[in-house]
Amino acid sequence: MGREDTGAGMLVVLPLKAFAAAKGRLDGLLGPAAREALSRAVAQRVAAACAAAGHPVLVVTADAGVAAWGTGLGLEVVTEPEGGGLDGAAAAGATEALRRGRAWCIVHGDLPLLTPDLVDRVARGAGPGTAVLAPSRHGGTNLLAAAAPLTFSYGPSSFTRHLAAARHLERRVVITVGTSLDLDTPEDLRGAAALPGGRWLRAYLT
Repeated sequence: MGREDTGAGMLVVLPLKAFAAAKGRLDGLLGPAAREALSRAVAQRVAAACAAAGHPVLVVTADAGVAAWGTGLGLEVVTEPEGGGLDGAAAAGATEALRRGRAWCIVHGDLPLLTPDLVDRVARGAGPGTAVLAPSRHGGTNLLAAAAPLTFSYGPSSFTRHLAAARHLERRVVITVGTSLDLDTPEDLRGAAALPGGRWLRAYLT
């Protein structure tokens, strides 16, 4: 799945926490083992979609298990800055991309319907002087791409904050099912599984 870094194009930054700690809001619908398996499977599909679009993927994580998973897939892995959380992980990835002369795209690892075409659409928009933002259905920021430094501020209502942080750039907003539908709640999982591209998720609902 890994691709050689050629020094051009976009670097996809995939911040990930431990798979066993992910998707806690699905507790009650899925047991711990199923939540861990689902988190790993969705993250792998996200990474595959980005790689298939021709963009190298940089996993940023503080978890040794996730690091081993990424390395096993041929992805580049760096350690999340201590105490930085998602904002710190995103900043570390964006800084590394800019050091290489690349645009960057922070992508969440829980987008089961993300496709290479959607990744390419974001990549084409993220150039000098332009930021691309893809909000979640609940006001978060599922993809954020630019070729310049930005201040990251993830958490509830982060899309509004990121939109303000990028006000010095031309801002393009991408709203599609594949970029907006993340797996936070049982309703998200059921909704994604009901769509043609999410049929593979039905195995987790049986």
